[in-house]
Amino acid sequence: MAILSAITIFACGTLHAQFRYGVHAGLNMVTQAENGALWDNCDVYHGYNLGGFLEYKTKSIFSIQTELNYQKKGSKSEDYSGNHTVTYKNELNYLTVPLLCRVSPVNAEADRNYNLSFLAGPYISFLTSTHSRMNNGSEDLPVDISKNAEDLDAGAVFGGGVIYKLSGNKALTAEIRYEMGMRSIVSDKPDLRNKGLGFTLGYIF
Repeated sequence: MAILSAITIFACGTLHAQFRYGVHAGLNMVTQAENGALWDNCDVYHGYNLGGFLEYKTKSIFSIQTELNYQKKGSKSEDYSGNHTVTYKNELNYLTVPLLCRVSPVNAEADRNYNLSFLAGPYISFLTSTHSRMNNGSEDLPVDISKNAEDLDAGAVFGGGVIYKLSGNKALTAEIRYEMGMRSIVSDKPDLRNKGLGFTLGYIF
């Protein structure tokens, strides 16, 4: 749907579009859950995300945005062995490329300093590195999960936020997003997916 929308906008010469670019960064609150489940019984893993974006903005309420983001995702869980609590932390780092369709209910040309926006679209992620540790209360040991981690992740993004206009085309952004993974992230648990919320602050140049 997002690709079809992009083709439609680029083909329509009467929309008087402009390109805008910016940067953003924020916090991820992630878990890893089975297919069809929004949550699992593991604890939330706190990571971060940062990157840049390019937006094809029209004078209508629609725009198309693509991004290149670095994201830290993972999971944290606990198990009991004897009299000890064993904590596992898995970290998966990705370069993520989403293609998003953005809708702003009020035209950006309106005489107001802020505007709401809503976005949705697919993403694909490329695994760059993995880190995993096991802590049994007396030792903190590294665990190699790289052989089981899948090189690609893919899914969908849904979210929204506020754009606060500054002088010229410059603006500040604040967004909340939900990323729903649709591809297995480890080979030994084929139903496991990345799921989580992301909070970002950004600047449009």
